[in-house]
Amino acid sequence: MEFRNEMQKNVYIMVASWFEPELQSGAIQRYEDQPAFFARGGSAGIRISILPYGDDEAVINVLATVVKGASLTPELMGFLLTTNRDSCWFGAFGFDGKSDTVTFEHSIVGSTCDRKELQTSMVAVLGAADKYDDMIVAKFGGKSLRARESGQ
Repeated sequence: MEFRNEMQKNVYIMVASWFEPELQSGAIQRYEDQPAFFARGGSAGIRISILPYGDDEAVINVLATVVKGASLTPELMGFLLTTNRDSCWFGAFGFDGKSDTVTFEHSIVGSTCDRKELQTSMVAVLGAADKYDDMIVAKFGGKSLRARESGQ
């Protein structure tokens, strides 16, 4: 695994130590080739990535793939932007046009993050993905993580 700066490495080691019980039980999985982890909750899953930020900082990014295969329409964009404004205190919806994927993500400065802050971010991202995935699929199409895994 490669790190682009010392802080990225230090934050990864810190986060891995916080996750140790969940890593041992299998509730959280570690990516072997990159500084990232995967966790599940409800119908959603999140990727927790430790990313470099400049020469001497790191960012912890918590990202959920909410729906894959949704069509980007003005109605979907309006829904995501309005929901961001009205309901999202930790994180925001986004859209990856390359994969037609609705995402929800939140980022934290790595060097000042504590365990409770990361747990709050994870709960918020999982909660938003779990709350909105079926609603987005019903209104705008695509498939949730649960549907993709079950082959629906």
